[in-house]
Amino acid sequence: MQTIRRSLEGFFFNRENFISCRVLAANTAESITVPKSARFVILKGTADFWADLNKTAVIPTGDTDDGTCPILVFGGTVEPREIAGVSAISVISASTPTVTAEFYK
Repeated sequence: MQTIRRSLEGFFFNRENFISCRVLAANTAESITVPKSARFVILKGTADFWADLNKTAVIPTGDTDDGTCPILVFGGTVEPREIAGVSAISVISASTPTVTAEFYK
C-alpha cells in the first residue's frame, strides 16, 4: 500500500490508499469498517448526515445532554477525526447522500 504525505488545513497525514463509500437510503444506518492501521478519518457527503464512532447512528429526535449524540457532518465539510481504537463508523441521513470516508495513518 502506497503512503503519500498530504496537507489538509494545517494538518499533515500519511495518506493510506483507502477510501470507503456508502450510498445511503433515507433514514437507514450503514456501517463503514475502519482499516486496522487507520488513525484518522475525513468524512464527506453530498448532503448532511450523522456519524457515530461508538454505536449505530441515529437521527436525533430530541435534546441529548448525556454525551451520546452522533456527530452532524454538513455536506461538503472536511474535518479530520481521530479514530484510534474504532472498528466501525455508523452513518445515517434523512436524505440519500453519498458518503465517503478517507482513512489516514
